[in-house]
Amino acid sequence: MVTGSAVRLGRDIALRLADLSYDIVLNFHKAGEDEVKAAVDELKSKGSEVLAVQADLRKVENIQAAFSEVRKKFGSLDLLVNNSSIFRDVDFFDITEDVFYNFIDSNLKSVLFCSIEAAKIMKDNPEKPCSIINISSLGGLQNWTGHIPYSLAKTGVIKLTKLMAKRLAPDILVNSVAPGTIWIDDDENKTARKDDAKLYPMKRFGRSEDINSLIEYLAIQNKYITGNIFIVDGGRNL
Repeated sequence: MVTGSAVRLGRDIALRLADLSYDIVLNFHKAGEDEVKAAVDELKSKGSEVLAVQADLRKVENIQAAFSEVRKKFGSLDLLVNNSSIFRDVDFFDITEDVFYNFIDSNLKSVLFCSIEAAKIMKDNPEKPCSIINISSLGGLQNWTGHIPYSLAKTGVIKLTKLMAKRLAPDILVNSVAPGTIWIDDDENKTARKDDAKLYPMKRFGRSEDINSLIEYLAIQNKYITGNIFIVDGGRNL
């Protein structure tokens, strides 16, 4: 299951997992019907069985209903990628209670409760190695003052990763991927910030492939690493 997987990075992660012979639970909330259909059709073209589940993951009852569908359809779950997230600039003096809780519910609360429901299913099949991968952010490690609610939530995801890894071991491996700036599709044609990449040691922004190759390793090859945060930012944190 990949949350927020009808578009952008989540979609690219799901497609990579389909190439690795996973059946896919495609979760979406506000994605358009055409976007969802296109993602489902492409996943199926790769031979994957696909369950598309619409759910606003800010609400626990929606999360529980979504995972009930997963259990009913597949009976088991090998991998959860907590990718769903919101991101936008918010000035310090523009933070309201509603803004704060929207970021916390979307980016942190959803990760916790999706992981709880996923772990319940995973622990019913202890003979299979299972993994939870949380997409956090470099913003959870650095001081991005223009994105305080976002950064607070992602800092929580990083701490939650470590807590879950300790609690769920040895049955379930839990790690986090913390991207810097990742450009997808035609992002290069939409942003005025493309020259920023020249400031990074690798002289470019990241691509989906830079994230997907690590997810593939953590999901398929890893049998021992848990509780770690993997920064994928082209050296930006340096």
